This record gives sequence, structure tokens and C-alpha cells, in this order.
Amino acid sequence: MACVATHRAERTAEERSRSFHILNVLRGLAAMSVITLHYPQAFAPFVASGAYLAVDLFFVMSGFVLARAYDVRLQDGMGGRAFIVTRLIRLYPFYILALALGTVELAYYYRNDHLAAEIILSSVFNFVMLPSPPVGIPYQPLFPANFVAWTLSFELFANAAYGFGFGVLTHKRLGVIVGISGLMLLALALVRGNLNGGAYWPDAHLAAIRVTFSFFVGVLIHRARETGKLAPLFSVNLPQIIIIAITVGALGSPISPVLRGLFDAACVLLVFPLIVAASIGRNPVPSRGMCAFLGEISYPIYVLQIPVFRIGVMGLPKLLPGLPQLPAPWSGILLLAALCTASWFMATRIDIPLRRRLNAAVLRHLQPG
Repeated sequence: MACVATHRAERTAEERSRSFHILNVLRGLAAMSVITLHYPQAFAPFVASGAYLAVDLFFVMSGFVLARAYDVRLQDGMGGRAFIVTRLIRLYPFYILALALGTVELAYYYRNDHLAAEIILSSVFNFVMLPSPPVGIPYQPLFPANFVAWTLSFELFANAAYGFGFGVLTHKRLGVIVGISGLMLLALALVRGNLNGGAYWPDAHLAAIRVTFSFFVGVLIHRARETGKLAPLFSVNLPQIIIIAITVGALGSPISPVLRGLFDAACVLLVFPLIVAASIGRNPVPSRGMCAFLGEISYPIYVLQIPVFRIGVMGLPKLLPGLPQLPAPWSGILLLAALCTASWFMATRIDIPLRRRLNAAVLRHLQPG
């Protein structure tokens, strides 16, 4: 019995330290696809029309990765508060940088619209990663200075439910949560005609349902893998290029509006969970440097895309009308390359060392006993 326990502990430690490199590739490509969708004028004709679905793929991968890293720690008494602190430490540095840049741009954009009080109020809420109240900023964005930040806020809510509710989130209850939220997503996709939404108050309910299904299905994928359930699914040995091609096709294929809702539902409910399951069925080793690069830059380029591309694509031509402008897609590619390079430098030289020090300093005081 002791040998079995020892073997399980060694296997758990090995699995927690294992890096699924293909997930880093998918994460980086998905983040770039979102940027082409938000700024088509800079990337045309290379625009991923369904890149808003990348958010759902992010949520599935996040659920799997966090469950793999923290299920055992939470079971051993880590505690929900310590878990949430680690998540805040992971997300906050780049988030605050993007919020600061975006707030300056927002204030400049609305400088003649007498919205100073509304911008200050929204920034106070957004500073603590809470949605801004619908107080008068046009279209009622949850995060006016950086509208993609809704995904981080709602994922953090899901993280809190996972961390604080770990003891009661059994496989059966997770299955019920995933089943109900999946049916709701299917209904919304068919009624709305797509699953593109979540950044504004009128469709905030869609944000909650998207993150609930995809994040917790990621947690279930990890637990099914650990318990040996659905074992054939995790032994699928698809070549990396096939996994990448399916993901790119899901995010970038032009789909008829008539079929868009059904296509979106199929991607979120079936394709993305299967992609993640197939990706973790093996541990690809070629091009580890590129995999690491794409993995490290995926978060910073995603959270910084709005303030950086807003000034690069929309602001500079107005501020400096005599500045020569590259045509699309070269202007977008050049700006994206600069953002990727800066993100890699900041992630490896500033963010990662800072997070290590913060985790060591803060979590020491939060551990029980």
C-alpha cells in the first residue's frame, strides 16, 4: 500500500512539472488571431473571423492547467485564499500596465465629452479587476479602458469558485455544472446566431456562461485523465500539425452567418475540449524554444493588444499625419512583431522574476500552520 502511495506521489509530482508544449503553441496562435479580429484594418486580408472563440479555448486550457497544478495542493490544504493570491500575482503586472495605458487613451478619446467622472469611477472598479458599473460610457463596456479584460475578470471569478469550492466540486457536481452551462450555451448560440459576446453589460450573461462551461470542462479533462476515465481519448496520437490546423480552422474559417451559431456551439462544446484532450495525450518535444516563446508572450500580447494597437493603428496617423504608413498586412505584422518582442523581454526579465519574489513573500504568510 505504501508503495502505491509513493508511486502516486511521484507520478503526481512528475505530472505537475510536465509541460505540454503544444498548448503553448495553441495559446500563442490564439492570442494573435484575436488581435487580427480586433484590428482588421492592419491585417487584411489575414483576419481570423472566428477568433472571438479563442477566449473559450483559453478557458478550457486554463481549467486544465490550473487543475493539474493545484488539485493536489488544494487537497493538501493550500486554501482558496492562497490560491486566489497566486492567480492575482500571475495576472496583475501586465493587467495593470495595460489598464494604465488604456485609461490614458480613454481619457484622451473622451476629452471633450465630459466623462471624466465616469472614467475615474470605471478605473477604480477595473483596478481591482471588477467590471465597471454602466454609468454612461457609450455601449456600456465592462472594462472601458481595455475591453478584452472582461475575460480575465470572469476567469478570476471561475478561479475563485474552483479554489474556495474545491471541497464540494466533486466529479458529479462538475458534470452537472458543465452539462447545464453547455445546454445554455447551445441555446444562446442558436438564438443569437453566434457566441461573440461578453465585453459589454447587455451580454454579460454570455460571459458568465462561456467561462463556466469552458473552465470547468478543462478541470474535468484533467480529473478524467488522472482517474483513467476516458483513457482512449488521452491516448490519441495526432501529429502537432493536425492539432494546429484544426485550431486555426476553427478560429479563422469564414462561416456563413446561417451556420455560424451551430459552428460556434460545435467548437466550444466539442472541438476545443477534444483539442485539449488530444494535446495532452502526448508530450511533444521539438521546437521547445518556440513553444516557450509563444507560451510566454500569449498573455501579455493578449492583454496589451488594445492600448498598443489603438495607438499604433488609430492614434499615430492622427497625431503624426505626415508619418509614412505601411499598408496592411505589413503594418499589423510589424506592430505585432514589436509587441511580441517587447512582451518576451518584459515577461522574462521583469514579470517572471517579480512573480517569483511575490509568491515567495506573500504565500509564506498565507499557508496554514
